[in-house]
Amino acid sequence: MIVDGMTRSFDAGDRTVLADVRRFVGEEVGAASPAFLHDLQLAVTEACANAVRHSGTDRIRVTIGRDGACVEVEVADDGVYSMTLPVPAADGQHRGMYLMTTMVDDFHLTRGTEAHAGTVVRLLKCPPP
Repeated sequence: MIVDGMTRSFDAGDRTVLADVRRFVGEEVGAASPAFLHDLQLAVTEACANAVRHSGTDRIRVTIGRDGACVEVEVADDGVYSMTLPVPAADGQHRGMYLMTTMVDDFHLTRGTEAHAGTVVRLLKCPPP
């Protein structure tokens, strides 16, 4: 859990939700290199897209905080994680998890279940040395 972060809640049914999340990440991260910001925005919007597409949630909560020079992001929903972790397919499907893990330095997924709804994706992105 991120302490002292900025949290914003988004309507998962809003057609602009991913653009809104991307803008929020840009506002909160601020003066980072364009490549750093791009990778982080891509990973966060992919986590949000997965929540919208696969969890059945109505709302997505995005929390952004700092861990030294690194940026921590938590994407949480109230849904149930409904997929296995597939191998990326040649047709471009199922590449989201792979994409997220390659764009950030640390990735952690806590799957929401029928008994304990609420999927959480935690991402950590650090600038290059």
